[in-house]
Amino acid sequence: MRSKAILGIAVILALVAAIPVLAHHSFSAEYDNTKVLVLKGKMVGFEWVNPHSWIHVEVTNPDGTKTIWKGETPPVNVLYRNGWTKPMVEAMVAKGEIVTLRGQAAKDGSNHVFANGVTRDDGKTVLGLSGAPPED
Repeated sequence: MRSKAILGIAVILALVAAIPVLAHHSFSAEYDNTKVLVLKGKMVGFEWVNPHSWIHVEVTNPDGTKTIWKGETPPVNVLYRNGWTKPMVEAMVAKGEIVTLRGQAAKDGSNHVFANGVTRDDGKTVLGLSGAPPED
């Protein structure tokens, strides 16, 4: 009897622990893996938050108007392991640093991508998701 109660509690705890996994969105439901965009512009913001951070890049369109594009980045811990730090990101935003943002386009046509690469104007990659640290 006691072992059934323990088993029941264990099952309930496992189900409760799985709720955040079920809430996570599917990449293929939100992004078009066949449509990769390369956007160059001024880094104007960065939301250093979980579960995914967001880079904001102001892109100048051919007609001279400007559009803010958002790039969904991996979780903060992945950014950190790839060499990103909050002070580095804050300095890039403060300078209005020119970056190239690469990523898969949102399926809904909105101005956001799943960021799989960010390169500084001097050609140094700061986010490559290869596991390698950023270039000095």
